[in-house]
Amino acid sequence: MNSVEFTYDLLREHFPADVEILQLRELTTWQTGGPAVSVTVTSSGMLADLLGLTFREGIPWFILGQGSNVLASDSGCREVIIRLSGAMSETAWYRSENGWDLIIGGGVRLPSLSGAACSRGASGLEFAIGIPGTVGGAVFMNAGAYGNSISDFLKSVSVLDYTGSANTIAGEECCFGYRFSRFQKERAVITGIKLSLGIDDPAVLRSEGKRILELRRKKFPLQYPNAGSVFRKPDEGIPPGKLIEDAGLKGRIVGGAMVSCKHANFIINTGEATSDDIAELIDNVREYVLACSGILLKEEIRYLGRRN
Repeated sequence: MNSVEFTYDLLREHFPADVEILQLRELTTWQTGGPAVSVTVTSSGMLADLLGLTFREGIPWFILGQGSNVLASDSGCREVIIRLSGAMSETAWYRSENGWDLIIGGGVRLPSLSGAACSRGASGLEFAIGIPGTVGGAVFMNAGAYGNSISDFLKSVSVLDYTGSANTIAGEECCFGYRFSRFQKERAVITGIKLSLGIDDPAVLRSEGKRILELRRKKFPLQYPNAGSVFRKPDEGIPPGKLIEDAGLKGRIVGGAMVSCKHANFIINTGEATSDDIAELIDNVREYVLACSGILLKEEIRYLGRRN
């Protein structure tokens, strides 16, 4: 019995209706990856039980939202894939004279939240229109665009640690930086957050959201499977896309993976790419950029499973 089958049988004993073996290519925006055990978690209590069980049994886990910013191994992974749903994908809205306060589950989809905020007249999240992923993933990565980040509006974060113990962390204690938060170094699950937003005319916010979405469609290769920006902006401040383009790598191909001709910091799946194709192309880009500019690019994406 392999590790996936063993983990599946063990978890089925405790969560019979919520455990599946799925192909990671069905769960990730690059549309690559092999088999993994997936658990759909619908409440904080269920998540605490699951984390406690995996802690006792020594089973690794990985929180997966909408599958962006992730490169999953072609051979699958031994980590249990945890997906937040049910009560953990709901939003409560509270309006006062001074603005909006939101209590948001970690599994809420960021584009849906941004669109709903515009329609209600809650201002601040227009930058997130069209950014794929969940709220939990956005906080984990401190997602941002067009001069704003989610940390700008964050009041607190609710988490469960790897043993299943709950904690609430104030926004200023999250150690936010450029595409960084403390949660990247901690074994904890972001179960929910509190945001404070302003008030504006819904028509104005919808218009701004539409403008930003059109900018994204013009700038990024959204018609192909991709995981978003591959590399972080280096300390030198030069956009990775420019470094990659200056190295002559637009259109470079490995198997079914290609550096986008539209935006060089995107690697697209042209239809038949494997994760190994994408990983090899990432390595090639990093090596060429280093040779041409002396700058070592670091990935923004996360790897799931073993790299061959």
